[in-house]
Amino acid sequence: MLIIAVGLNAVGASPACAEESEHASESIHHAAHDHHPNFPGMFVGITSESRREKGIALGIEYERRLNKSFGIGLVAEHTFGDLDFWVYAVPFAYHTGRWKFYIAPGIEDGDHGSESLLRIGGEYAYEVGEWEISPQLDWDLVDGEEAFVFGVVFGKGF
Repeated sequence: MLIIAVGLNAVGASPACAEESEHASESIHHAAHDHHPNFPGMFVGITSESRREKGIALGIEYERRLNKSFGIGLVAEHTFGDLDFWVYAVPFAYHTGRWKFYIAPGIEDGDHGSESLLRIGGEYAYEVGEWEISPQLDWDLVDGEEAFVFGVVFGKGF
């Protein structure tokens, strides 16, 4: 009798468990795809190579999100003022919540020629309607010298 009761309970609970499991799987699926796979943005900031040399930095960015945590992108940024050069880089990004951390090999191209660059940075995303506003801090290593870049990215995913 106990075996029949357990068997009937298992058969009765089976569809409910299957439905509940399917719903949980669907929720996880949607949560994993909450991000937009394409994310273009515009950057406005300040670059500082030393205490006296600073420049306004303007750029465009694009990131292709491979999944919820990882993305790869392109950066083209021009700094002008006391400094005058272009930065072209390919960031490899890691996302955790609203935080984004990245490492980006690239080049710095200016009057002195082209030099290898390694950009290490991070940003924090604030959502404003359909837009994302992200304060960003970068540390550029170029031919034994350092530059710090601070600014804001305005972007919108699709």
